[in-house]
Amino acid sequence: MSDVTELPPGSRHKAREETRPEAGRETGHAMRDRWRRRKAERPGEILEAAFCEFSRNGYAMTTLDHIAERAGVTKGTIYVYFENKEHLFISMVRELMRATLDTVNDMAERHDGSTVDLLRAQFRYIYEHIVEDRRRREVVRMLIAEASRFPALADRYHEEIHRPCMEQLQRTIQRGINRGDISRSAVTECPLVIIGPIALVDIWMMMFDDRHPLDLKAYFDAHVEMVLRSLLAKA
Repeated sequence: MSDVTELPPGSRHKAREETRPEAGRETGHAMRDRWRRRKAERPGEILEAAFCEFSRNGYAMTTLDHIAERAGVTKGTIYVYFENKEHLFISMVRELMRATLDTVNDMAERHDGSTVDLLRAQFRYIYEHIVEDRRRREVVRMLIAEASRFPALADRYHEEIHRPCMEQLQRTIQRGINRGDISRSAVTECPLVIIGPIALVDIWMMMFDDRHPLDLKAYFDAHVEMVLRSLLAKA
């Protein structure tokens, strides 16, 4: 005689049925969690797709249909997150620059040493994370190519990207003036000349880098020395 207790007829089916609702609830939770994660990731995926399409086709020739197809979403989904193509482009640039600009701003807020040390640290970080960033340089190339055809796009870039950078530099300079580290001069009144060499290195690397590579370390050292010599308070 078997020691195995037989289940009443139909009880096996009942047991399986009783476990199904719980399993279904777990599956539903997992699906909802996965959907929430995908929804959170979607703007980043759209921005990445936008970068690929803008880099490949330029601003004028890129359409939201192209971007939607590459991102694997509908065109309507793009409008959930971005107003139009211009807003999407600027959002893409802002995302490329965001971490670096946040760090540079944080360096200024936390630094309690000399302004000379602060400027040197900020410029080093900018060279390492902006000047050497090929993706950002690709954006600059696009802007140079498209600015005359899309002045509103260039103006928006100026207001949302360039102006905050210049304002941060001006705050650093004013800090130095207040502390007596920096002398007020024509340079402090026109800080654009301080970052001019960064624009030059962008153009050089876009045009000549494969044939006439730049010694970026030597260029950085020369740039920082020129900036500091032009700003330092005379004893």
